[in-house]
Amino acid sequence: MKQFLGTLVRPSALALGVALTCVTAGAAGQAVAPISPISVWSGVYNTVQSKRGAELHSAVCVMCHGPQLNGAGQPEMPPSPAIARASFLRKWSGRNVATLFLYVRQTMPPDSPGTLTDQQALDAIAHMFAVSNLPAGERELPLDPKALANIVIDAQK
Repeated sequence: MKQFLGTLVRPSALALGVALTCVTAGAAGQAVAPISPISVWSGVYNTVQSKRGAELHSAVCVMCHGPQLNGAGQPEMPPSPAIARASFLRKWSGRNVATLFLYVRQTMPPDSPGTLTDQQALDAIAHMFAVSNLPAGERELPLDPKALANIVIDAQK
């Protein structure tokens, strides 16, 4: 048995309840077709956003990630990963942009985590995408978590 909203429920009863909810929603015309994921290779940020991210990088991120976003390349730099190009894309491949956004928003910069605004975190990600040679598009990365969750990071086209 599993606990559901504070009540013990048998798995079969829970499955039946979920199935009835889906059927009811479908019968009421409320069923929503799943949205196809969007690749980061399809122009999910624009150049204005990536330029703001470059400015932020120069002011806040360069100390750890270096001017080329290659990570700690100098002995005096703190240990940090590359945040652009092939190694970055491989590391994050298969994950969505919402996951990357939460990571950046909650843990960066390491000496003052959580101080970036939502917009600054998205601008930083747009800059990482631009330096990774992902194509820019017409629109900025959105502040909408559901939309970000629908954008998938692929290591290659």
